[in-house]
Amino acid sequence: MAPPSWVILSREPRVCGDGEGGNDPVLPQGADVALSLAAPPLVAVLSVSPRVSPAEVDPCARCKSPFVLALDPSAGLVLLLAPPPPSPDDSGDLRSWTDPDGNERTFRVSLIPRPLYFVCDVAAATASHVPDPERLIFNNDLGVIAAPGGGGGNYMVVELQTIVGDDEATLLCFSSVTGEWEEKDVDNPLPSWIWTFYDVICHDGKLWWVDTAAGLLFCDPFADEPDMKYVPLDMVQEDDLQSEDEDEDDDCGYCAERALATGRIVQLSDGKFRCVQVSSASDGAAPEVSMRTLVDPETAEWALEYAVSFADIWASESYKATKLPEKAPELRNAFVHPKNPDVLYFFPEKHLLGVDVRSRKVVEYEARDSSESVLPWKLPPALSAGLSREGAATANGANNGVPSASPASLPPSVPMESRL
Repeated sequence: MAPPSWVILSREPRVCGDGEGGNDPVLPQGADVALSLAAPPLVAVLSVSPRVSPAEVDPCARCKSPFVLALDPSAGLVLLLAPPPPSPDDSGDLRSWTDPDGNERTFRVSLIPRPLYFVCDVAAATASHVPDPERLIFNNDLGVIAAPGGGGGNYMVVELQTIVGDDEATLLCFSSVTGEWEEKDVDNPLPSWIWTFYDVICHDGKLWWVDTAAGLLFCDPFADEPDMKYVPLDMVQEDDLQSEDEDEDDDCGYCAERALATGRIVQLSDGKFRCVQVSSASDGAAPEVSMRTLVDPETAEWALEYAVSFADIWASESYKATKLPEKAPELRNAFVHPKNPDVLYFFPEKHLLGVDVRSRKVVEYEARDSSESVLPWKLPPALSAGLSREGAATANGANNGVPSASPASLPPSVPMESRL
């Protein structure tokens, strides 16, 4: 049987040692990054070298450990946030004051150190440092995208920066070709809206910023003058997307839409954007899970795929076998199978639960030590060729001690085909 072509990637990389004593795992000589490949439902873990994430972190840094921000799945690129090393003792401004006894005291005032950014090419086992821009990065609303034509190892890191009330926004772009940051002006389709992006997705040669309350913004950042397009969600009306001071009622339209957004996710599956929504229970009826597919980004047409009551799922023998309560799972960390949009994954009570919604049955069930943040990743051929059910156990056994997840036995009622 062919190995699965996708993984569940932990957003929390493992930091390896430098090989100088201790029992920490070590990367192969010359490598800055490695991916411990494990077939779902196991979690694949990215390992990084101390050059990427230092063993000793600046105590004033807000970022204390590495974190995966975004992917270019087809190019095998991972955009990583990493903590900074300790600042020199003489960094910052030296200031003085005189105490009540007339003694002069000195102290240093230093800025909170910025985090580090790296673009990891997993197949090449390299990690390239992205220098700090002069302009501050706002909210880590960053995406990474390979250069057109396969990239040749080149890429662009992009953040979309918006200001409420301004009909223009800024793309802050770093090009690996020039080694420099550049600012590009783009349209802000909803000037009065406070954009909050939950994901930045690379797809079809473009970057897509996902706000589950308002919709998607997308453009080609390599264009000299990028044309920013807006795709509203099917269940969202633009008239509802107004800031508090523009709302004629006492209620805040922004807050109301933002609250509804916690019950939605928007992700890619089988090459198309899918919007999943879980409704609240009402009038004694069980909550409902629905999916809509973006048919055409240019016309913002969404098509309903299914709408299923959780009561039908709870009634299945496969769900009863899990012994989980009849409670609709939260969408926090939930994701759509990257190849089969009928299958949704949830994390109820420290378990991974895979549900074929259209068939109303559980196809995956695994206990977890924690509900860590993860990303589904449809692997490029260069990486999926190395994936096996036994994971990277054999390969990593000769890989200087980089550990991998071990295979787990699954209930016999769950077919292997459901994972592919």
